[in-house]
Amino acid sequence: MEKPAIFKGSKEGIVLVVNPESPFNEVIDFLNKTFEERKLFFSGASVILNPNGRLIAEEELGEMADVFARYGLSFKIMGEEKVYGKEVIASRDLNEEKVALIPHTIRSGQAINFDGSIVVLGDINEGAEINVSKSVYVFGIIRGIVNAGESVVSLGFQPLRMTIGKKQLGKELSDKTYRKPRIAKIENGEVVFKVVGEKQSLRRRE
Repeated sequence: MEKPAIFKGSKEGIVLVVNPESPFNEVIDFLNKTFEERKLFFSGASVILNPNGRLIAEEELGEMADVFARYGLSFKIMGEEKVYGKEVIASRDLNEEKVALIPHTIRSGQAINFDGSIVVLGDINEGAEINVSKSVYVFGIIRGIVNAGESVVSLGFQPLRMTIGKKQLGKELSDKTYRKPRIAKIENGEVVFKVVGEKQSLRRRE
């Protein structure tokens, strides 16, 4: 392994494998350079750190966390639950309703749970999951799992699974309309889809 570290893809998400023989400052330089050059690729990512036999001191973890946080990223050590860095989620109260803003695509392996509504400025990729008590607004395509209490608005619906209230839709749903946002909600006990701003509705047949 020649580089200070390498990134690899896995079923769990993006894995950072550290070279146990490289000086730690070279690992930090590698992270800064990689994140700066590939901002779009890593935007909002949560990374799994594989120390690869290297003993990483607490202060070194803190320094690494600072780099991740600077780019709005987070990581956790393989096999552990503690999260370092930060996930960029801004929340505020609108008419006494909690609203969280996710300013990026939700990637595979990421799961968001929120008591309120969520606005996603990107896609919800396959392998990602969102669970909210109110509504989900997606400025992109839904390909993962979405569970909402009230409604879901998106530019395209291709979910692996989607639940609104207690009504569940499977992956057979594939709406590839990207031009106009649609809202999915419960009416008379059934899920209906409406083009936002238009009166007509498309009732989902079970």
